[in-house]
Amino acid sequence: MQDLPLWLRKRVSAAYIPGCEFFLSLHVLANPDHHTSRIGWARETLHALPAGLARDLRRFDALSNHFLNVLDFLSPWEETYHHSVEAGLERVQAMSPEEFAEAMMGPICHRRQLQAWMRGHTDEAFEQLKPEHRELIRRPLAAKRDFLDFCYAYLPFFQAEERRIEPWLIRAVHEAAERLAADPVSFLSRVHPRLHVHERFLQFHKAKTYQFAYEELTHIYLIVSTFAAPHLLLGVYADRITVGLHVDVPGTAEKAAIPADFIAKMKVFSDPTRAAILKSLLGHPYCVQQLAALHGISEPAVVKHIKLLADAGFVWSERRGRYVFYRAMPSRLEQLAVDLHEFIDMPDAGLPAAPSSTERRK
Repeated sequence: MQDLPLWLRKRVSAAYIPGCEFFLSLHVLANPDHHTSRIGWARETLHALPAGLARDLRRFDALSNHFLNVLDFLSPWEETYHHSVEAGLERVQAMSPEEFAEAMMGPICHRRQLQAWMRGHTDEAFEQLKPEHRELIRRPLAAKRDFLDFCYAYLPFFQAEERRIEPWLIRAVHEAAERLAADPVSFLSRVHPRLHVHERFLQFHKAKTYQFAYEELTHIYLIVSTFAAPHLLLGVYADRITVGLHVDVPGTAEKAAIPADFIAKMKVFSDPTRAAILKSLLGHPYCVQQLAALHGISEPAVVKHIKLLADAGFVWSERRGRYVFYRAMPSRLEQLAVDLHEFIDMPDAGLPAAPSSTERRK
């Protein structure tokens, strides 16, 4: 491109979308160990949540792919979403059953396939969905009503934090505009370690590599957020993309640490039998006694391995009569590539503080 800085000045802008920050805060609350820069806020808020709201948080985290897919429906070029969280929730309220299912699950299938499932025409692909997703497809309007009730119940907890962080987010929008005007190539290159600015295209390294030629884009939106790190958030539309721009808030910094969920995932592969069980569950659902026979180990040993797999988020379960069947989720394994990238990106982490002699005796 002959004048890349000029192109970027015209077509890159920053925005604060309250609804996006709202759903990202839910993502962090449901997965606090992965977001070490926000773990203090997450622990305080989780402690303050009523028990019923905490249960709903876990329920909708599992249903909605950790609250991330709904971000795709809050288009930054529609300025109504710049005004309030309520504007984002009104967008959810206006969704068709198919749109709401996609906002929860993501575009896992063609819209026509989803509509067929909603009419009751199920198939093998439908049976392989997680139980909560099958229930969502059967009763999307009830699920949407429950989801909105949950969001409005959580809203006051978010608004307490929003009052504190909004000035920093608005400031970040204006500072981004100034830096884009001064040196857009340098600024965009520093947005995230896995975003690379080339002469003719942008490149993003996630579970797979995404590449966007400038000539195919009409705009790039940087969505400021205090909850984005360590993710490289990327939204892809017909001729536009959105990219998360993390904003540090004074007073919220935590000592860098290796995320606990990353350690749990790596621990899965430290035992060859556990890895073999995971491989078996990728191809077919099994119950405990079937896995014990298949791998030549005791049922209590299988239960221990399954617990670690479930804690790492690699398997889901479903009761059929008096048996519980387990199945692995390929998408979670594919996410390991991103986990490794984020591990490489993170700052040097100190070791956990050694327990005192009194704590050791306990």
